[in-house]
Amino acid sequence: MNPNSGTVMKILSIFESGLFIKILSVFITGLWLAGLILGNIYVIILAIILLSAEGVVLYINRDNLEEIFRGDSTVIVEDERTQLINEKASTMTLGILIAVMIYAGIIIVALRNVYPQFLQAGYTLFVLAFFCFVLYFVSRSYYSRKY
Repeated sequence: MNPNSGTVMKILSIFESGLFIKILSVFITGLWLAGLILGNIYVIILAIILLSAEGVVLYINRDNLEEIFRGDSTVIVEDERTQLINEKASTMTLGILIAVMIYAGIIIVALRNVYPQFLQAGYTLFVLAFFCFVLYFVSRSYYSRKY
């Protein structure tokens, strides 16, 4: 028996268990943060390339994702109550975020005569709030048809 075959099997099991994907995700997040802190665009580009590669791998294995990330099936991670709480909290968070963006945009645009340099930021907040609305309604209509 070849002694190297055990090493190869261990490496393959890391890929199949999803541990590699989890480690790569943490590494990519670290690259994002390092690139932002250092202000280095090349580190951010490397993170984008790795994220794209990871996206391709996840897309190829999309049927096995639940198996890869499930872990121990005897431990109950969340139940219906936890899911309901998370849904209500995320809906409220999205609503509050959109409202704050709209109000901040209104205040910034209203102060355009005093602070004209911030006018673009006010319009950007309006566009982001509109994008959040569109994303919310598109995902809501998608999931209402799906379920």
